[in-house]
Amino acid sequence: MKIRQANYKDVSKISPVFDEYRQFYGQNPNITGASRFLQDRMEHAQSIIFVAEDPNTGEIAGFTQLYPVFSSISMQRSYLLNDLFVKKTFRKQGIAKQLIAEAKSFTKSNSGKGLELSTSTHNNEARTLYTNEGFEQEKEFLTYFWKSS
Repeated sequence: MKIRQANYKDVSKISPVFDEYRQFYGQNPNITGASRFLQDRMEHAQSIIFVAEDPNTGEIAGFTQLYPVFSSISMQRSYLLNDLFVKKTFRKQGIAKQLIAEAKSFTKSNSGKGLELSTSTHNNEARTLYTNEGFEQEKEFLTYFWKSS
């Protein structure tokens, strides 16, 4: 599997996988919205997307999307690993680990403080993966969310 950073030319190939990811989290299918969302992120340099691509077929097997965030306290940049998804037919092949490794490498090479992520409390498989990959559950800070609507 080839892991590489995506560019705007990849949006049409990533969008169906991104939409499948959204459906995994209970969202309705919306391939048009998925394409528009990814295109916006790329056009405005608001995220970094890495894809796992089958070198023989060019099929996108999975992706991860990082968003830069900043800490005023440490005065450093970190990255929010907001999305990580591998298509069902490609699971159990170590692809998620490869995508995480690429995200870690990118973070280090860009002088990032680290990677932050969150996942559903019910997603035990992902929680195990993240723990095995060196992520630690935050114990010092509580996370709150205000919903505007």
